[in-house]
Amino acid sequence: MKLPLLNSHLKVAQLFVLLMSAMLFYSCDELYEEIVRRPSKTAQEESANVVYDWYDLAGKTELRRTPQPVTILNNRNFGYIGVGLYEAVRPGIKGAVSLSTKLYQMPPMPTPEPGREYLWGASANAALASLYKQLLVGLTDADRARIDSLENAYNNRYRLSTADAVISRSQAYGRAVASAIYTWSTTDNFNLGSQGYMLPVFPGSYVLTPPNFPAPQGPFLQNSRPFLAYSLTATAPPLPVAYSEDPASAFYREAKEVYDLGRALTPEQRATVNWWADAGGVGVGVPAPYHALSIINGLLKSHNARLGRAAEVYAKTGIAMKDGPINTFRGKYQYNLLRPITYIHRHIDPNWQSLLPSPPYPDYPSGLVGLNAPIMQVLIREFGDIPVTDNAYAWRGLPARQYPSISALREEAAFSRIYAGIHYRFTQLASMQMGIELGNRIADLNLTPN
Repeated sequence: MKLPLLNSHLKVAQLFVLLMSAMLFYSCDELYEEIVRRPSKTAQEESANVVYDWYDLAGKTELRRTPQPVTILNNRNFGYIGVGLYEAVRPGIKGAVSLSTKLYQMPPMPTPEPGREYLWGASANAALASLYKQLLVGLTDADRARIDSLENAYNNRYRLSTADAVISRSQAYGRAVASAIYTWSTTDNFNLGSQGYMLPVFPGSYVLTPPNFPAPQGPFLQNSRPFLAYSLTATAPPLPVAYSEDPASAFYREAKEVYDLGRALTPEQRATVNWWADAGGVGVGVPAPYHALSIINGLLKSHNARLGRAAEVYAKTGIAMKDGPINTFRGKYQYNLLRPITYIHRHIDPNWQSLLPSPPYPDYPSGLVGLNAPIMQVLIREFGDIPVTDNAYAWRGLPARQYPSISALREEAAFSRIYAGIHYRFTQLASMQMGIELGNRIADLNLTPN
């Protein structure tokens, strides 16, 4: 009659020994995991606030930078950051594939431990902290302290509801992704210098521009490894208007338009130029791609995008930030077209001055549009051609600009360079089409085929 009771006592004892043995090998958190085995939340379920706060911090960090970072280098670095963010949360996006299966020469990315719980926000937090430290140029000790502070603030918040072992595992995964992305970035042959480059000479060829006549920048950028295989050879279409010095020619009329606008700019046109100039140094302008990032972050917040969607949008706009300039500069040094100020000084008015100085590279296609247009096309494909608010200069107390559509914003940015006196209208129109094509190819990347 006592055998059942004895068997019951033996089972309890066996369970006790099993638990004690487990505690020798696992921490309390790990033991809890072994018993409970909760599935990870998907990245579509998790909040994207961690991403928004990291990009807001990036903006504030860039605004303080003295001197401000080199525009094209900064674009490239934020491109890698966007791709790294996506890879850090990608296993948590149902059916998502790695960008290593889509991008040119991108190596395989680390993989999470199968069957283990992850918190993808913690992974993103660790990845962005690591990528910022490795890719943002000119960080001060105070900047690094702010990065550490934000990372710790989110880790402490996550610990209120998530086991330490889960957070540690998620951090390790995010940092592994960041390390792989940074290592890959060091092999892309990025070069903004011009040592050994000789400007070609022919009718209508680019020459150095006043007031300081700086050396040409970026003739070898076209050889940098892009994100898309398409961008290995993509370039601008042939010049829409043939070069001519004849006052009756279409080219002369294009230059004359720039000249006439520059002599009679309205206050609204001047404000538009300054809004998109993003120049003037600390306390005045914003370094690229801050302006675009503020628009992206604003759109994502207004749509209450969750972590998975925010990561994909930042990856795709990041691809545009890197490949847009590569394709643009391939076209610039293929056509080597002179700037309006050179043509106007030679053939219309030697005393005319543009509102902004011409950047140190050829006119066609447009650098601003080459960066901005594909980013905006990615956003149009993601959200539709919806009304958009541009609040990039709120930190200066300037009111936000409201646009009826994203394409209207893109067009205003392009035409601002005509008012500024640094591009012909045909350059801006052709550059927008070129950027739209790149943006569509990026948007067509199907990252969740299932």
